[in-house]
Amino acid sequence: MGVSIPSEAEYAANNSGGGDFSLFPADDYILEVETVTIQKDKVDIFDKPKPGQPQRTYDGLEVRFRPISFANGDELVDEDGNDIPANRNPLFFDWFDPERVGLKPQPAKARKFFAFASGVELEDRIDIEDFNDLVGKRLIGVVVVKTNAAGVRRNKVTDYRPIRRRRGAAAQTAAPVTPEAKLAPVTEQAKADVFVDTDDLPF
Repeated sequence: MGVSIPSEAEYAANNSGGGDFSLFPADDYILEVETVTIQKDKVDIFDKPKPGQPQRTYDGLEVRFRPISFANGDELVDEDGNDIPANRNPLFFDWFDPERVGLKPQPAKARKFFAFASGVELEDRIDIEDFNDLVGKRLIGVVVVKTNAAGVRRNKVTDYRPIRRRRGAAAQTAAPVTPEAKLAPVTEQAKADVFVDTDDLPF
């Protein structure tokens, strides 16, 4: 018994992306960190060393996210509007350089991930003793559908945002008006103070 597996070019021609399931629509999602894996000695393809100098390498992070829902709380559906099967475990992937976490000229993507997953402000100090402490943390990921050079469509997380907690219901709900809190009758003196002779007004 054999098997015939299409090539990447054939997947692209069929616009299937090479996956067993359709993609998720471009939107904002609540993501939960599923795994964090350290990848040793990754080559920095953006590094431009001086002549005779080696290419920069670093210990990168591969992070897998499990989508929980759309950011507005709606249940997950694929880009065709179909429900996600119970036996499916969809994951989004991203890769980070823990040494590129600056704020200027714009906040680094890795800094956004570390800050928002840890629940601290972007401008504050971020201390993470163990990357595995991030597992189970939640944040909002901006997911797009991107086509690579081979014409294969993939989901990609392009940005991160914090999950803003709503203020407590008690703080949002006005206290009920009690009989004691009702307005007292307006006195005759108060009426006289308010309803003055309009001839004296400057307009």
